[in-house]
Amino acid sequence: METNTTVTTDKEACRILVSLLEKHGVEEAVVSPGSRNAPLMMALSASGSIRCTVVIDERSAAFIALGKASVTGRPVVLVCTSGTALLNYAPAVAEAYYRKVSLIVVSADRPVEWIDQDDSQTLRQYEALANYVKGNYNIPADCSAPARRWYVNRMVNDALISATSGRQAPVHINVQLDAPLGGMEGWHDTRWTERTVGMIQPDQRLSHADAAALAAIVSKSPRVLVIAGFHNPDVALRDALERLSLRGNVAVMTETISNLSSPRFINAIDSVLSIMSEDELDHMRPDLVITVGGAIVSRFIKQYLRRVHPDEHWHVGLSDTTIDCFQSLTQRIDMEAAPFFSGLLSVIDEDCIACCQSGYYEEWMALDCSARKIHSDFLQSAPWSDLRAVSTLMDAVPEGTALQLSNGTSVRYAQLFPALQCSRADSNRGVSGIDGSTSTAIGAASAFPN
Repeated sequence: METNTTVTTDKEACRILVSLLEKHGVEEAVVSPGSRNAPLMMALSASGSIRCTVVIDERSAAFIALGKASVTGRPVVLVCTSGTALLNYAPAVAEAYYRKVSLIVVSADRPVEWIDQDDSQTLRQYEALANYVKGNYNIPADCSAPARRWYVNRMVNDALISATSGRQAPVHINVQLDAPLGGMEGWHDTRWTERTVGMIQPDQRLSHADAAALAAIVSKSPRVLVIAGFHNPDVALRDALERLSLRGNVAVMTETISNLSSPRFINAIDSVLSIMSEDELDHMRPDLVITVGGAIVSRFIKQYLRRVHPDEHWHVGLSDTTIDCFQSLTQRIDMEAAPFFSGLLSVIDEDCIACCQSGYYEEWMALDCSARKIHSDFLQSAPWSDLRAVSTLMDAVPEGTALQLSNGTSVRYAQLFPALQCSRADSNRGVSGIDGSTSTAIGAASAFPN
């Protein structure tokens, strides 16, 4: 979309919104043109700093925005026209909510008095995505009165603070726009004059008392199993988990889309569990399980832990709900994983806490070695099949590749191969839907530097 710095829309609510998007540091928008959202498009066109990608189909547009935001780690704006256009965003917005990706959904709407009045596209848009967003914001059509203008400024600031802080998730801003829609006026650069509400977030730290109490439990437990679900690449977290695994009683399991590959971690969970006898599974039952990241792909590990019921299960991560996938949760630790493990290790190192030398790590690594050999031998003799095809493809992936995996069988097959050469791997495993994988990959590819 070309930038036009001469004229913009005469709808002040749209100018306020775009000005605050700029001041809150939002840089990307994916827009689907229509008539009711023309004022929003005009305001974005006049913006000097928000890059706009035009995607005609709203459903594809939402997944492309999801791909962009998942790679950059920054919110992406989605803009659609009124009516059923908004409902096409639902699958991608639900995925973003459970994948913890920030999207700022902006929908144009009729004035509130026309909703449900049998006029064109006058369906109920406000809160239409309420189950899958952090917040819903309804912006009035007329903000000419000072109190109304203050209200619009406050609501937009609140929406953007929510989108850029705390648990990452979508927000929905519904903008009522009345006719005429094509009115223009000279561009007033309000990027630096529009009142902005900032927010300071203190660094997340584990208190010494909490760290000491948790470190004591880790240290006295003979069998500690750390399991990582989908996660963005995080060198600090990987390093902390490697240090923790040096303590003998701690084993770490990751998946391809955990983006935490290390020779010290078990990277193909199903391959290991599938070769173990019932006696071995019972013997390796963890006393303490610590999970990080999002949903886990491996059915084997979920079924195993639901059967053996570890004594304790801690889940580390920002979450709005209590996630008890293994039916054994004993502790929610509401903070990012890297500072949690760093705080835990600092106490262990500082207080010279000696972890129980149970050999748990070595036993898991021996099983991992056996599983990899069995897997390799099987592939050597196996006939041409989908498994052989995936093996060939994974071996051919170049060093430094950012891998986008589809869902279902493809992502499960990929979990059987370490893919250490990939810079990162992603998949829509928030709700594990089969739709939108290609559009998400397009969006992600467009977010990487050329």
